[in-house]
Amino acid sequence: SLSQAVSVSDISEARRRHLGQKYGVAVMSDNRQAANRGDAVVLAIKPQNLVEVMAELNGQLKPVQLVLSIVAGARIDTLCRGLNHHCVVRAMPNTPAQIGEGITVWTATPEVTEQQKGWAGSILGAACFITMVTSGKLAEVI
Repeated sequence: SLSQAVSVSDISEARRRHLGQKYGVAVMSDNRQAANRGDAVVLAIKPQNLVEVMAELNGQLKPVQLVLSIVAGARIDTLCRGLNHHCVVRAMPNTPAQIGEGITVWTATPEVTEQQKGWAGSILGAACFITMVTSGKLAEVI
């Protein structure tokens, strides 16, 4: 099943237990261990934790792994530098996306493959309407 292919890392043991029971996903407290298990790494963390998580994952990611970030305020160039990784999708969901009524705008670095763009679209589209921006001022902001 797809849930068995998903690994989740969280600092909260209660949250790990909840996610494991509710979704049947593999849970762990080690970000590096979780990142090593998949083709895509989703960063869904609070902005104040970003520097610490990027330091943990810097040099740990495979060049072909997709990093999908929904971290508020984290620019794509900051993510690439902090992770020492260039296959990155940056998404900006709005609050109604949490209940499936929002919109998410996203962009990708040139290193992201069409297949990976499809993965990103599927992941982000599960919660809301999505649109990809490839150039212009909005892509620079994302």
